[in-house]
Amino acid sequence: MISSPTSRPLADVRLADVTSVGGKAASLGQLLAEGVHVPAGVVLTADLTAAERTAALADAIAGLGAGPFAVRSSGISEDGVDRSFAGMYETFLDVSPADVAAAVDRCLDSAGAARVADYQSPGTGQMAVIVQRMIAPAAAGVALTADPITGDRQTCVVTAVRGVGARLVSGEAFGDEWAVTNGRATPLRQPEHAIDRQQALAVAAEARRIAAMRGAPQDIEWALDVVGGLWILQARPMTALPAEVAWQSPAPGAYNRSLRFGEWISAPVTPLFESWLLSTMEDVLHAQLLEFLGQRAPRPHHVVVNGWYFYSLNWFSPRSLARSLPGLLSHLVRHPKRLAGIAPPTVRHAIPIVERMWRDDLQPRYQAAVATAETRVEAAPVTELPRLIDELAELAGESFTSIAALSGAAYKMEINLARFYRRHLAPTLGGSHLPLLAGFEAPTGPDPHAVSSLDWWYPPEHLAEAPVEDHARLVESRLAAEAAACGVLSENPRRLAAFKSLLAETQRLVPIREEQTREWTLPWPVMRRAVVRIGRALTDQGVIAEPDDVFFLTMTETLAALAGEPLSPTVNPAERRAARGEQAKLVPPIWVGQVSRAFRSMPGAFARMVGAQRSDRAIVSGSPASAGRATGAVRVIRGPDEFDLLQPGEILVAPLTAPAWTPLFTRAAAVVTDVGSAASHASIIAREYGIPAIVGCGDATARLKTGMRVMVDGSTGNIEPE
Repeated sequence: MISSPTSRPLADVRLADVTSVGGKAASLGQLLAEGVHVPAGVVLTADLTAAERTAALADAIAGLGAGPFAVRSSGISEDGVDRSFAGMYETFLDVSPADVAAAVDRCLDSAGAARVADYQSPGTGQMAVIVQRMIAPAAAGVALTADPITGDRQTCVVTAVRGVGARLVSGEAFGDEWAVTNGRATPLRQPEHAIDRQQALAVAAEARRIAAMRGAPQDIEWALDVVGGLWILQARPMTALPAEVAWQSPAPGAYNRSLRFGEWISAPVTPLFESWLLSTMEDVLHAQLLEFLGQRAPRPHHVVVNGWYFYSLNWFSPRSLARSLPGLLSHLVRHPKRLAGIAPPTVRHAIPIVERMWRDDLQPRYQAAVATAETRVEAAPVTELPRLIDELAELAGESFTSIAALSGAAYKMEINLARFYRRHLAPTLGGSHLPLLAGFEAPTGPDPHAVSSLDWWYPPEHLAEAPVEDHARLVESRLAAEAAACGVLSENPRRLAAFKSLLAETQRLVPIREEQTREWTLPWPVMRRAVVRIGRALTDQGVIAEPDDVFFLTMTETLAALAGEPLSPTVNPAERRAARGEQAKLVPPIWVGQVSRAFRSMPGAFARMVGAQRSDRAIVSGSPASAGRATGAVRVIRGPDEFDLLQPGEILVAPLTAPAWTPLFTRAAAVVTDVGSAASHASIIAREYGIPAIVGCGDATARLKTGMRVMVDGSTGNIEPE
């Protein structure tokens, strides 16, 4: 390979040469010097005239063999820490020796193309060109040495396609995706099956070695040739990486962010909500479960990590179950039908009990207490408002216990129906049980207490709601699905009778789910008015700067301040508010703490119970919630301030949905949420609007980007490229 003043072998350049050879070439040359397997090449420096370039080109590639070649840009400001310009300049692959000069010209022309003009600052248009020996890859892709979604520096994300990686880098293909953590490679998506587990581990190991050399997370393009050799084609710093935070639980045990109360919490919790309303409801829930079932739950009932709420599952650990066993056995003897509600096979025996307790006792008490509080909240002395809040918070905890019991029973009945359908009907009819549970009650307009999130920092929303179009069509579809199922079972009268009984009970409970969840938030507006009154009083006393600052105090701090005690100098509501804003940018994991394999498998197991079938092509998967398929452009909506952005026919992707989100279902072609189950708001309302829905995806709002075109399969739980 011949060197001249205007061309240099790639192996001779280093990071210090960036001003003449550009960022990409300097990076590759440094990698070669450090023993990394990089295809041989030459660099035509950035200061060449056209005549000099033509004169140098033939000699420059003489030592690279007969070709073909890859001709690639190397901008002076390319692949830096702040801006990588990835994909902004042209690359030409499989170039014959006769076409190299033309490819170099076209590569240089791309420096001034209009599509990169907005990215350039003075000097960024200067470009060197790399000519490398072309690899014939069996597979190629990108390795990111930190998770770009969560920022986890312990996870390497390897994506791969068959053949050359241009389809992946350009966005034409999604490719396979592997997560490599602590020496274990987990396939997240495999539409092409381009590489196996050992190859994913090898790519990740080399990528991490390079990142260690560079001292920062790296974005690395790689290729495996037909004999299995690993080549590195590019290495640049990862840009726009989320902040590095630790998701370590402050307490022992396992904690999940999407179960029970977590289905209603879509952002970092405010201190007042977490320490007052949320903690009170949890205390009541577990006290009632102890009274009703004999089930004991160790404290803490939740932890907060980086501002995010995680619900404890330590009541389900072997040690806690052993402590609960005497109480459970005692209740089993004295109240066997109550404990029947724990498991799907026996749940129907508990339903009359919990339904009667809700309908005859709790519901009227709840409604009466809220009505009384409405008359007191503005007239009562501010010192009496904490007791008013406590009374309503305790009742809200009772109400949630009832939801966990009755709506939870409805969910278990649906699991039974789903199992029956898969075993006896799907082989003939295909599809899923979901059409059997749609078309009951058209959703009405949102109530004045409709919330967008459980945290009382968010005021109730009052949005206009369009009626369901052609609700009669959903009813007809359900009746047709029922008739088809009965037809298949007609030759087995006993099985047909069992199906009809199971279907009738499951269908009867569907409207109750939504009635319960809509009513649960009945006291939220009056509690919030009481909190705001307390905030105004503390503002008048000079304790806080503005009434809304009260949401960023804890309950203990608020009550002490209301009693005349000064706040500690370390308490700064403005700092807490700012910290919450930064925490909202994070993508939290589903689990924190000491999480067993059995716990980690729970979400997937529940999803499979209602028909989930994981697709190798899925960008993200979750629990099937409402049947059907829809294609369209993604629109990520994180809260009420973005509601107006959703356009008709778009795929609504949200952290969760709650009653205040219902009007969006009239515009959405499908709904996808991070958290939730078949008993959640998104599931129930999507069925009544006749649109597909998938819930409990974990990180759909991070993996799916606004404008991305996808297909949502509400029967299998998969979101795939369109």
